[in-house]
Amino acid sequence: MNKIKIVTMLIILGLLILSCGTNTRSDKGNEKKIADIGSIEAEAIQFDTTSIFQAALEGNTQIVQDALNNGFDPNSVDENKRTALMLAAYNGNTEIVKLLINKGVDVNFTDEIERTALMYASTGPFVNTVLTLLEAGAEPNLIEKEENWTAAMMASSEGQLEVLKTLIAYGADLDMVDVDGESSLDFASSKGHTAVVEYIKSKK
Repeated sequence: MNKIKIVTMLIILGLLILSCGTNTRSDKGNEKKIADIGSIEAEAIQFDTTSIFQAALEGNTQIVQDALNNGFDPNSVDENKRTALMLAAYNGNTEIVKLLINKGVDVNFTDEIERTALMYASTGPFVNTVLTLLEAGAEPNLIEKEENWTAAMMASSEGQLEVLKTLIAYGADLDMVDVDGESSLDFASSKGHTAVVEYIKSKK
């Protein structure tokens, strides 16, 4: 009877060991699958330009950082020839702008209507973004091809006084005019941005 109990216990123990061994292999298999998923995600980051551009627009620094680390070309463009830099600049995502600059992005690259990242940044209250671009060599007096607008005109039109001051400090020409012969002063006046108007007049 005792021998039967011992044999039975040995059988049960053997089954438990076999079961544990099977589970361990299964875990290793899962680990491999997880690693494979990580590789797939890295590949997706590298080639899914749309997601990267969306991240740049929304300020998701980690996604952009991961993409750049995995070989994403900072000068890649969308269907409108816009770069991730332009989208980041438009929403004042300065950290992403810095990441892209550090990876060698062309700060003066123009989209299909020849607008630059600086022009996009100048439409909002993003002084730090504008300053970062200017310090990286962004040209303040480039014009877009539809209306011949400059970054200063865009800042004036939106009432962005501090941005305008920053642009002027880096050589923005307030006497430049668009296709209708209107200057930054005219843009500010037509939109009722009194503080901008007074400041521009003080620079004459």
